[in-house]
Amino acid sequence: MWLATLAGTIIYLDTSVIGQTLLGQPIVACVLYGILVDRPEVGLFFGVLFELLWLANLQIGAAKFAEGNVGAIIATATAASVAPSEVTGEPAWIVLLLCTALGLIFAHVGRELAPIVRRTMNGISARFVESYTAGKSGGREILAALGVHVLAGASLTLLGVTVGHFVLRLYFGQFYPLGPGESIVTSTDPLCSGMWPGLLGACAAASLLQLVSRRDWIWSLVVGGLLGWVLL
Repeated sequence: MWLATLAGTIIYLDTSVIGQTLLGQPIVACVLYGILVDRPEVGLFFGVLFELLWLANLQIGAAKFAEGNVGAIIATATAASVAPSEVTGEPAWIVLLLCTALGLIFAHVGRELAPIVRRTMNGISARFVESYTAGKSGGREILAALGVHVLAGASLTLLGVTVGHFVLRLYFGQFYPLGPGESIVTSTDPLCSGMWPGLLGACAAASLLQLVSRRDWIWSLVVGGLLGWVLL
């Protein structure tokens, strides 16, 4: 879980205050994370999916924006902790579906985190100006500003991955062991076989979250009903 938290922190920093390079984009970050944990197929799946979802999401100005990059790494890290199906050798579709929904939810949770970070930064900025005009370097305030973003990124990622493990534990029950180095699901439920059905479920979950964010309640109920029917 520490690797996921570190990855989420780096991505949050890259997205907000340091670099703002391609490294924070899902198509890069998720694939790299997947390679690091020996699950490149999971990284590629979520990298492409979340990159397409947030392609038009411009993180500029004072507007609140969804933390799609962090949401993508939360989904990737959670899904990568589950071993592939023993039947097909591919990720279980239900895992991909649940982790996609999880990533989207925490991307929108990150939207509400941004104003808190900005208010904190306003106070630090005022202290920096006072320190600088007094002839000091302002290094303490700079480190404080960096620490705020590190804490925000780490907290959001850690919370997301922890919730993800809890949700998967509820679904798989005794087949989902938690602990250092343990990442095996031995369930042979036929519904957990194959990767491609996960594309349908993942896209449905993504569509539902987007419809809810747009307050399109009628279609949200329709898509939500279909998702509930699939899961049950």
